Amino acid sequence: MTTMDKETARRHFRDLRRGMTEYERQEAARALCDVIMEGLAPLGIAPGRTVAAYLSTGPEPSTDLLLPALEKAGYDILVPVCEPGYQLSWTRWYDGVELVRSPRAWVYEPVGERLANSVMAGVDLLLIPGLAVDSNGNRMGQGGGYYDRFLAALETLPSRPRKAGVFYSHEVVPAGTFEVTNLDAPLEGAVSTDGWTWFDPQTV
Repeated sequence: MTTMDKETARRHFRDLRRGMTEYERQEAARALCDVIMEGLAPLGIAPGRTVAAYLSTGPEPSTDLLLPALEKAGYDILVPVCEPGYQLSWTRWYDGVELVRSPRAWVYEPVGERLANSVMAGVDLLLIPGLAVDSNGNRMGQGGGYYDRFLAALETLPSRPRKAGVFYSHEVVPAGTFEVTNLDAPLEGAVSTDGWTWFDPQTV
């Protein structure tokens, strides 16, 4: 196997996403919603608890069905906000919340109180976007560095959520597929239309 450098890997996985049909994306959104919702109870995450996710955009795995399903089931939901210095804060999402285009990234963000990383101490599950993940839990991000900085800061908290990336099934790949550096924060798990994968079962 030839290991792709980061830029080559990003082009490769972005091209695969762009090549998906709208029908394939919609089917994946439905399947991901079902897989995630069905996986919460086995993880001991009951309604009334908090899940942090993301507002999907473009061809990335959609949360358009997941977020309303989480709210309907009784979960509190946090989503990220891009801050200066490639940092993230968090704010609450609910159906009907006002959304505005981020001035720093190609995403929409809810209008509301910005919460610091310390809010993660009360979060049970963190669902993270990415382009791909390998079998060692190494995540290929979009290249902005927001999540790598956030995940590094997360390690300083005394209590942390489980961390799982959200991917299409073809984006969960063998170790060595793409370049990894010591700045890349690994994930504990991944979820795709094929189900949940935990890279270290002791974290479950």
